[in-house]
Amino acid sequence: MARIFAKACAWLSRDAVLGRWRRDGQAVFSSAMWTFLAKVVVQVSQLATFIVAARVLNSAEFGLFSYTAALVTLLVVLAEGGWREFVMKTTHEDGRVDQIATVALIGGMAATAVGLSAAAILDIQFDLKAEAWLVVIFSLWLLPTPFSSVCEGMLIADARLKELSIIRIAAESCAMIVAIYGLLHGWNIYALAAGKLVSQVFGMVSSLAVLKWLPVLKIRVVFVRELFEFSKHITCNRALVLIRSYSGTLVVGSVLGLADAGYYRAAERMVSAFSDIVAEPARQVAWSSFRKVAMTDSGAAASGAKGASPALGRKATRFVILLMVISAPIYLGLALMSGTLVHIVLGAGWAPAAILVSLLSIKQILLVPGYVTEPLLALGDSIRKVPAAILVNSLVAVGLIVVFSPLGVVAAAAGQLIAAIFSFLVSAWLQSRYGAVQWRSVLRGCVLPLLGAAAMAGAVVLLGEVGTHSIEGGLGLNILQMLAGCLTYGATIALFYKISLRFLPAGTTNWSAGDEHVANRL
Repeated sequence: MARIFAKACAWLSRDAVLGRWRRDGQAVFSSAMWTFLAKVVVQVSQLATFIVAARVLNSAEFGLFSYTAALVTLLVVLAEGGWREFVMKTTHEDGRVDQIATVALIGGMAATAVGLSAAAILDIQFDLKAEAWLVVIFSLWLLPTPFSSVCEGMLIADARLKELSIIRIAAESCAMIVAIYGLLHGWNIYALAAGKLVSQVFGMVSSLAVLKWLPVLKIRVVFVRELFEFSKHITCNRALVLIRSYSGTLVVGSVLGLADAGYYRAAERMVSAFSDIVAEPARQVAWSSFRKVAMTDSGAAASGAKGASPALGRKATRFVILLMVISAPIYLGLALMSGTLVHIVLGAGWAPAAILVSLLSIKQILLVPGYVTEPLLALGDSIRKVPAAILVNSLVAVGLIVVFSPLGVVAAAAGQLIAAIFSFLVSAWLQSRYGAVQWRSVLRGCVLPLLGAAAMAGAVVLLGEVGTHSIEGGLGLNILQMLAGCLTYGATIALFYKISLRFLPAGTTNWSAGDEHVANRL
């Protein structure tokens, strides 16, 4: 009887554990889906606003907004200071969150004061009233931004990702409505700034309502020292990434004028709409799949060895090849069809941006391997190497944009293509030196997507030549080009893979340098 009772207790406890695991898994899946949904809605809303703005504004007006927004965003990075990350990192006892909120409010007021001072100088000293009013609206946007980041940190720390996602969806929807309404009713570039302001205020008020919290304003010198010791690393890394991201717009606007800055920023925005679809899922999947290997006995760093293990390196090698196979046709298709996409999305007046889209799309292909550098080196206990690499890449990118911009906006984009080659080499060196990635195997594995890309380009160009001599053209021909390009790419990879298995030696076709062929993973 005692044995039966013990077995029953064991079964009940196992069922309870399984039930708890099931509930936890459902909670994680639900949070992930809400986060993904919020990202999709934000991307679609911003893209819709961008398309309307490009059709209502001319390139000089759009360039003025982009130029001003880039400068203000740099000020936002300094004002936020990594407060959200510190909220997620620290405990919430002894009024620590209240002190973080106090510092964030002070940072927001300081940033707003700087912005209003700049607006006064533009108005009084240079008589640039239109630019001054744009800076005023941006300055009001600066005020709640640091405090809103603290509220987001609290929601994430409390695992309330569903509420945060709903707030982001609602805030971005409000921003889109206000911006598009203003653009269609003659608010000009002020409509875009007003949309940002509405989104930030709505998000802050909604977060406070969900949290049911108001900060008690207080501050201690000892805690501030701890806060800023953490903040300086986050702020430095973000500033470097942001400077590199906006260096093109800032330098082109300063050297060539706001019209060329508008073309350049529009091209960047179109390419980023595609790169966000590739980059963010790639990083998340890399973290998840690499972590599983790193936590096993064969792949973990539990032995105390520095750098990634061979098992993790093999996993990363296959992942980089697979990522190149998937991403290459996306960016190549964007480069080949840039003229059509610019005409359809932005209008005929933005035709000069097409060549910029093509160059920046090719640049993005070279940046794809870098998506896995951070998770790979972090799990290999070499994350300290990443900030230095970001600094070097940023200096090279900014230096080349400064050198090439006086030669024209196309030369500026070509300079960024050269910077991407340098970044590609840095990523390859880091991954092979500290991530155990076999880059010889990666290059062998990239032969297939290279051949597929060449065949894809040939099919698209050939159909385009045929279309010029046919009465059938326009959008129908463009759709046919895209479908033919995709089918040609896939068929070429499949064909050459079969040929490699049949005629090439086993050592040559084993591109993954592991126990299995990488193509079997596709």
